[in-house]
Amino acid sequence: MSTQLEVSAGPRGTAGAIAPGGGDEQPSRTIRAVNWITRHWGDRPLWMLIPAGVAIFVIVIVPVCLTIYLSLLNVNVSTLREWLGAPFYGIQNYVNAFTAPSTLGVSLGRSILISFMFSILTTVIITPIGMLAAFSVHRRFKGSGLARAIYLIPYVIPTFVTALMARIVFMNGTGLFDKALKFFHITNGQTYWLIGSNSYWAMQITEIWATWPFIYLMVLAGLQAIPKEHYEAAALDGATIRQRLRHIVIPELSGVLKLGMLLSTLFHFGNFTLAFVMFSSPPPAAVEVLPITAYYNAFDFFDFGVASAIAVVTMVILIIPGYIYLRSTRLAAQAG
Repeated sequence: MSTQLEVSAGPRGTAGAIAPGGGDEQPSRTIRAVNWITRHWGDRPLWMLIPAGVAIFVIVIVPVCLTIYLSLLNVNVSTLREWLGAPFYGIQNYVNAFTAPSTLGVSLGRSILISFMFSILTTVIITPIGMLAAFSVHRRFKGSGLARAIYLIPYVIPTFVTALMARIVFMNGTGLFDKALKFFHITNGQTYWLIGSNSYWAMQITEIWATWPFIYLMVLAGLQAIPKEHYEAAALDGATIRQRLRHIVIPELSGVLKLGMLLSTLFHFGNFTLAFVMFSSPPPAAVEVLPITAYYNAFDFFDFGVASAIAVVTMVILIIPGYIYLRSTRLAAQAG
């Protein structure tokens, strides 16, 4: 007698168990597994995300959890050998980070202020520079490709190379910067940019020179994404260049500018290489940004608990603006 197959309909219109002989036998394990996946995940191949999920768990989640755990322990040079079994310290590491000065004599609160000033001021200055550079090469002309390539030179140079060059340029008396200031009779050529309070401005000028092409790239990409029909319609309506800039270009670039400024600020906030390479070891207190504070607490004081607490504070500070931006972007997309 021929065997008949019956297919039972599962949830969401999916195939259920295939039972030979009129459904008297139980479905195989493979069929049950397929039905379970289809029932819970539908037709979405979420199992393809498993490798990425494992990588994120190992590379991101595990180190973050370990850092948070270490920030609650008294891990120093004497307890480092049994670091996971070090005495529990609670929030004392966070209290010490905000109250006790580091190797350079700067507390965590002062270090946060320096990082905020450094990152925000850099972003505020490089944004108009990058926009002007993007506007200058947006339309094709003879030599525009060369100009675009020249604009990228500061950005493609590695940070440690930029820091070494800046160290030479800002060298007291013999550096190019001091010679230029002396030539224009602004200073006497003995400014001492690499020590004292002036070191902050040397680092600030170097960061501005090295990173303005990032905003330039973002704005240039945004300009190229604006449909030409918008410009043509504005020209037919007799709009001036200022009106086109105000009513077409700036609104179209608003999303790109917000994202570029956010990413720029976050990058400058966590810049470690420039301050570490550009100045002597330890660097002046005026350039003790958060990564420098964490580094010297860990590898100079060997207080890994306090260094972990500083890392956790840095992570929280960086997560907040990112979350706000993503949340506002999602709400704007839903409203649109």
